[in-house]
Amino acid sequence: MSPGTAVYLYGVVGDGDPLVLDVPPISGAGPVYTLSHRGLAAVLSDGPLPRYEVTRTNVRGHQAVIDSVMHTTEILPTRLGTVLPSPQWVVANFLEERWAELRRLLDHVAGRVELGLKASWTDLQFIFTETVAGDRELRALRDRLTRHPAAATYEARLQLGERAAEALAAKRKQEADDLAGALEPHVIDIRRNDPISELMVLNAAFLVDRPRIEPFEAAVQDLDRVHAGRLGFVLAGPLPPYNFVGLGGL
Repeated sequence: MSPGTAVYLYGVVGDGDPLVLDVPPISGAGPVYTLSHRGLAAVLSDGPLPRYEVTRTNVRGHQAVIDSVMHTTEILPTRLGTVLPSPQWVVANFLEERWAELRRLLDHVAGRVELGLKASWTDLQFIFTETVAGDRELRALRDRLTRHPAAATYEARLQLGERAAEALAAKRKQEADDLAGALEPHVIDIRRNDPISELMVLNAAFLVDRPRIEPFEAAVQDLDRVHAGRLGFVLAGPLPPYNFVGLGGL
């Protein structure tokens, strides 16, 4: 650690037993190390680049350090490319200035991990047909349109499409609520993110006590069996609690 030189920040841990990290830094030379202050410790490395693009190599390098820390203790992970001016700045302007926030976040994630779950419809046309069939007004409008030539019902068909899209959005929200509700008894906290595709119903992160990982996974398997052929599930983790740690302003 060289005074007055920039450092790369991976995250924050509690200042307990010293971490032994046999993992290379994202860039630069030397080890990954911790800098302690009032019961907190920043996980750092020297010699950072001025800027880090979101490349596979950079993501893997950043994540490898965080994963290594996770084997020992909880970490409040920072986003890729968090470069800070100096070790002194880390202590004065981060660990000290935000001490209460960091301490609260560490207490919140203690003994817990993040599990990510994405649930997606397997066949959008089937869901669309199911949505129309389950709505009496949409069904009646569809049936009226089938009795007239397409050229004569252009506006009505646009109306049907708009109404069906609204009904589909409501269906997506209701199903997402139902899925999250079924898993809620197994979790401490939930963060729901926007779907990233037209087929996606639920895109969520769950904060789970470590002893509850297996019951949570079993509950997801139950949902998969109940919705077999209609919904597909992708479960990721255990992960660092990215969605439950907001370290903005760095």
